[in-house]
Amino acid sequence: MPHLRGWSMAQGKAYLPAIGRHEVLVVSGSDWQEVGRIAVKGQPVFVMARPDGRQVWVNFAFPDNGWVQVIDTLSGKVVQTLEPGKAILHMEFTPRGEQVWLSARDDNKVVIYDTATLTQVGEFAAQAPSGIFFTSRAQRTGF
Repeated sequence: MPHLRGWSMAQGKAYLPAIGRHEVLVVSGSDWQEVGRIAVKGQPVFVMARPDGRQVWVNFAFPDNGWVQVIDTLSGKVVQTLEPGKAILHMEFTPRGEQVWLSARDDNKVVIYDTATLTQVGEFAAQAPSGIFFTSRAQRTGF
């Protein structure tokens, strides 16, 4: 189920999960007009921008919720498709965005990716993890 708060701003554009579609909508941040659509693997739930706005990471609703795709915000294209685990429900970037932590609920683990190389750099066991929230964004609203 896509969340209405599951969108983010990057490079002056809003990236929105297209509810019921396999697309991410791209909207101008200045006039809120649609400027593009990016085809993705499934129905997006969260569309989260890396803190520097250079990438957008997308997770998906069931049955595609074991996948994550990375969109390059300069080219507007999917640059990587990852399969980090079963039921990737939430994602969280470290404060500078050098890593993203993904909750793999049905695998009982949190998986950590390097956002520059798009490779897995770690994981740890966690009982049915869901949300991941770092204190660096405790005072911020939205993603």
